Amino acid sequence: MSIKDRLLAKSGDIGVARPASEEPQSRERDSAPKTGPGQMLAFRQQMLEHTKQVESLKSELEKFDGAQPVRKLDPKLVHRSRWANRHEDSYSDGAFQELREAIKSTQGNVVPIKVRPREDGEYELVFGNRRHHACLVDNLPVLAQIDEQLTDRDLFMQMEHENRERKNPSAWEQGRSYQMALDAGLWPSQNAMASDVGVSQAHVSRSIAAFALPSTLVEAFDSPNDIQFPWVKDLTGLSKLEPRVLAERLRQAKEVTERTPKKVFAALMDDGPREAEAPKAARKNTGLVSVSVSGKDTKVVCKKTVLTEEQQQKLAELVDDFIQSQLGVKPTA
Repeated sequence: MSIKDRLLAKSGDIGVARPASEEPQSRERDSAPKTGPGQMLAFRQQMLEHTKQVESLKSELEKFDGAQPVRKLDPKLVHRSRWANRHEDSYSDGAFQELREAIKSTQGNVVPIKVRPREDGEYELVFGNRRHHACLVDNLPVLAQIDEQLTDRDLFMQMEHENRERKNPSAWEQGRSYQMALDAGLWPSQNAMASDVGVSQAHVSRSIAAFALPSTLVEAFDSPNDIQFPWVKDLTGLSKLEPRVLAERLRQAKEVTERTPKKVFAALMDDGPREAEAPKAARKNTGLVSVSVSGKDTKVVCKKTVLTEEQQQKLAELVDDFIQSQLGVKPTA
């Protein structure tokens, strides 16, 4: 017997061990359906499970339908809109300093601003000018909601509504914003603008009148934001005074030491001490004129007096003027 035959006789049916990786595959093949109907049922079950997964994902996706992305931006890439209505003084008052400290304490704004993309890859502010400025001066990222679908009119209306819900713009700021929107053709008239924005036409008109005040009057106040809505009509009338009188009012306002808006306004409206009227000299009655009433007529008699035709005409005019002014009688011709 050859060596090969002797080895085979001793080893019997011992063979090379099958790789472990083949065992699961083998078991998987063993558990797979072996008939046509079984395979169809298994395929149908898989399809049902996939359908459930797809429906679940669609349901989750619908929760974000119409949602706009919110992310942190470099504030240097965000620019004010041309319709922004905040005056520079709005970024230096006490209220802004409080806002700035609050944003600094949270390392950025918690309430997002809103922007729309520009063609150059940067952004235009819709609303949130003060929050953006606070992030800008302290070099903090600004949390922003990005809306790619806004038209110019939509931008203006959203800016207007947001500002009214937060810190109302001053009369002057509001007027500047309204006037710029009209100049840009966003609305054909004040009435159309008021209707869309949701304010009265009188409010729009008065705001624009505040912005239209002469610079000399606006500069009489420490800030344009000091001008209040109830004062606009009086200030407009003040601007129509003679230059000499207006100059005196402006001088009075400049000399106000306690620079509150109300005191400056009061100084502008103060027309100074009035000169006392000189007392009229006691009138002496000559007894030459007598007046009597007979029925519905009143008779004036000038005694011992002969008047020329011209004097008679003058006297008639004086009496006629007297009757009109005292009795309200209108001329018949």
